[in-house]
Amino acid sequence: AGTVEFLVDKHKNFYFLEMNTRLQVEHPITEMVNGIDLVKEQIRVAAREKLSFTQEDIVSSGYAIECRIYAEDGFNNFAPSTGIITEIIFPHGLGVRMDEGIRVGQEITVYYDPLLGKLITWGKDRKTALQRMIRALKEFQIAGIETSIPFCLMVLQHNSFQEGNYSTHTLDTIKNELLEAVNIYKKEHNWAARIGAVHAHHKSQQTIITRKNQNKPNNWTVSGRMDELQ
Repeated sequence: AGTVEFLVDKHKNFYFLEMNTRLQVEHPITEMVNGIDLVKEQIRVAAREKLSFTQEDIVSSGYAIECRIYAEDGFNNFAPSTGIITEIIFPHGLGVRMDEGIRVGQEITVYYDPLLGKLITWGKDRKTALQRMIRALKEFQIAGIETSIPFCLMVLQHNSFQEGNYSTHTLDTIKNELLEAVNIYKKEHNWAARIGAVHAHHKSQQTIITRKNQNKPNNWTVSGRMDELQ
């Protein structure tokens, strides 16, 4: 048993790439479209059991997209990023699946594969799956290290990908456009971070003032205490 990979050109010609005796990183795509748990079936085969379905039982439905989330800077030649994860906000919602193994406080080093997780979306058509992926990428936040999230978001929002007009050369063609877009993205996030920091500071000051006021007795309390002294 294994997974076979092909490239397909615009004329629907298939070109063999490789065959691996294991599941591919993209296996959730197959699972989402066909409703089959491939990992479970793999374990069944290893236990000398039969598959729980036949080829005739497989019915494909809808479209699925997967983004690999790496600890890499997609706009700096995919340079590795190391450090400690300080915050994570995972995306949720209809048709959204997240396969991951990361936690806040976890250190990302250079000694292991930089793959942090896989974000998968499904939809009844390509447009729906794509819209859900873009929304999920916007919700997905990892602080403390650089990730491929902004890169994936910029690529999926580009017209060439939106229209389905792309190839293995597309990234080289739209590279400058993506770099310009990411500069705007970083500026917006820097401003958002500054605003968030100011808001957090004011909130902490208000909390301190509130606590001081809570500790200060009101006029009714003072009057009652004076009566007790008489």
